[in-house]
Amino acid sequence: MYCGGYSPTEGNLAKRRDLTQTPMQAKIHLYPKFAWAWPVNRRILYNRAGVDLNGTPYNPAKAVIAWQDGKWVGDVPDGPAKPMAQGGPYPFIMQTEGHGQLYGPGREDGPMPEHYEPAETPLTKNPFSSQMSNPCMKTVHASEYDVLCKNGDPKYPIVLTTYCMTEHWCSGSETRNGPALLEAEPQQYVELSHELAKEKGIKNGDFVLVESLRGKCEAVAMVTVRIKPFTVMGKTVHLVGMPFAFGWTKPKCGDAVNRLTTSVGDPNTTIPEYKACLVNLKKIAKATEL
Repeated sequence: MYCGGYSPTEGNLAKRRDLTQTPMQAKIHLYPKFAWAWPVNRRILYNRAGVDLNGTPYNPAKAVIAWQDGKWVGDVPDGPAKPMAQGGPYPFIMQTEGHGQLYGPGREDGPMPEHYEPAETPLTKNPFSSQMSNPCMKTVHASEYDVLCKNGDPKYPIVLTTYCMTEHWCSGSETRNGPALLEAEPQQYVELSHELAKEKGIKNGDFVLVESLRGKCEAVAMVTVRIKPFTVMGKTVHLVGMPFAFGWTKPKCGDAVNRLTTSVGDPNTTIPEYKACLVNLKKIAKATEL
């Protein structure tokens, strides 16, 4: 993932803060020496689509890349070949045929981008579309726990999002079993705004029970300014966040947040929709799992 981000001569390229630009790069605010862009410091994908067969920019005033004196200038070329008039390939190098696509074969939804609300949403109406949620989303109904809230369910008005931590990165099964990592971040917690904490009578460090239609999860309250209430269609919507690194393999570290999340997948890849579901929470006097 970070291949190319470190140079034996320049060191950590991600730490660069060089604002040097050519006049061409300055017109589009391109800073090629500021930090690092994976995989080859290319800043704009498919940049050769902005030039004609000879490598001349279609819009010289906002050129991303151009063929000059036998070489590309501007951004790092997406595919270092010569212009198409000199035998180079089509610009969309990640597509088999090299052409751009609005709607390609094998996709479940499309052709144009659309905003859908998650499978569980605190809203009763999608402000951008007559279609509330993606009609092609993959849902699981394997057990009584694979259920979804109705739109705007008053019993579960709070949006939960999940994330990783620095101490416990992607695989909780590995990181929560590392003594040093577990010592650094030992317990399941829930981040909530000062506004929501006041509304619920919760203080920083209190024990909290977070509940969805599918299950319950105990956590320690982390009252923070990182999370703030949203105003959506004139309605206040609260957000809370929980990491998904914890689970049942270590005593007193807390419940798995997947007890709360939905069994919903992306239409094309079935990647789980763990970033948004509906919950409610309350302060409890004593936690059994922490």
